[in-house]
Amino acid sequence: MTREPRRWLAAALLPALTTGALQAQGPTLVVTGATLWDGTGAPARPATSVVVRDGRIACIGSATQCPAPAGATRIDAAGRYLLPGLIDTHVHLLLRVNGVTDTAIKADLHDLLARGITTLRDMGNNPSQLLIAVDSAQPAPRVFAMQLVAGIRFFAPEAERMEDGHFRNHAPAATGMRQLGWWPIMFAPKGNAEEVVKEALNAGAIGLKLYQDLDTLQIARLVRAAHAAGLPVWGHAWVQPSSVSEQSRAGQDGVVHAAGLVGDLLDAGARDTFRTSSDLLLITADSASPESATHPGVLAALDTLRARGTFLEPTLQAELLSAVRARASHRRLTLPQRYALAGSGFGIEVTRQAVKRGVRLTAGTDHVAYGPAEERAQLADELALYVDSVGLSPGQALLAATRDAAVALGPMGRDLGTVEVGKRADLVLLTADPLADIRNVTRVEWVMKEGTLYRPEALRGLATP
Repeated sequence: MTREPRRWLAAALLPALTTGALQAQGPTLVVTGATLWDGTGAPARPATSVVVRDGRIACIGSATQCPAPAGATRIDAAGRYLLPGLIDTHVHLLLRVNGVTDTAIKADLHDLLARGITTLRDMGNNPSQLLIAVDSAQPAPRVFAMQLVAGIRFFAPEAERMEDGHFRNHAPAATGMRQLGWWPIMFAPKGNAEEVVKEALNAGAIGLKLYQDLDTLQIARLVRAAHAAGLPVWGHAWVQPSSVSEQSRAGQDGVVHAAGLVGDLLDAGARDTFRTSSDLLLITADSASPESATHPGVLAALDTLRARGTFLEPTLQAELLSAVRARASHRRLTLPQRYALAGSGFGIEVTRQAVKRGVRLTAGTDHVAYGPAEERAQLADELALYVDSVGLSPGQALLAATRDAAVALGPMGRDLGTVEVGKRADLVLLTADPLADIRNVTRVEWVMKEGTLYRPEALRGLATP
């Protein structure tokens, strides 16, 4: 887990961050008059007071039920909407250029906090190096790191199957990943799962992310070892060769990328022969479509997720952005572009079917810290897709980025995701009602992380060199 900034640092930053609104802050704050949507699934409550003491929620109720203690700082929020701090359960922050971590992570973290996101789960990284980078970028959302794990083929040279039937040899996929600054652990068929978990814990990870070339027996062993240590286990949908159904039955806590359910279009024998990244691209490009998303194998996989309580993290916006770029191409489409076009429509329909079947969703974007903001998946856009394209209500979409996202984090999320007494005071104040229009989640007046309040314009000013 990210080491939180020292209290003196937070106090020193406050005057600059709250320009003209709160020049001083005691140990107690009272937010008064807001319409509170607390993330528990309960209806929104008008004219609510929330007392924050020492970074925790101390009281929730009417002004009479929660009077301002003597010396408390009062914040008038009448006419605005108070929510739990948002959680993005799938980002990629770490990138290395010429062997050095790109400093753009600092600007990106400030911007994410300004968007009301108080917690992130990084799903591809070098945990120890990521946490160092996050510490140097404060103020920032808290960041939880997952440890990547893959099978032996991921660490061996790969032969890419070309569309003309020929093969092209590539360096191991793990090599390219390490050039990004990420550090996957190899897990062989007879490897020691407890050692993998120990290495992940020593690096500062809060869970495992299974990536590629892992069969069902390997997954089951990793799940047992991780759960014994209190770590959740997530993985790519279709951790080639293991399908989504097989991952869920092996005890995995969640799967990421709805487009990856393309593996459930194949039988077990076929899946066992497709273990490389290029296999995934080719099969998706050739087989994925909105129509194939209702294939009996896919629907059976979704029913398994529902029955076992396994989360689905669709990452729809990232796929959609890739598809938009592919459509804008004036050249013959490459295999990755064909993959993006096929996978985006397939993933949206898979997610729609998942919602109909009662599968639990969490809102992860596959956001990266680099490049123009309009080319990076953002949480508000992911939530809008959940409403516009998948069929969730705004409240259901918000649950995927608050309460349910906190559950998806495992033990580290127990005091996050909802506004309840005793939980961390992670709050976001909006100037318009997100339950009326989910896009209003972008109307951030201020964001609070563990009792310290930040204004978006000041955070973005900090991000300017």
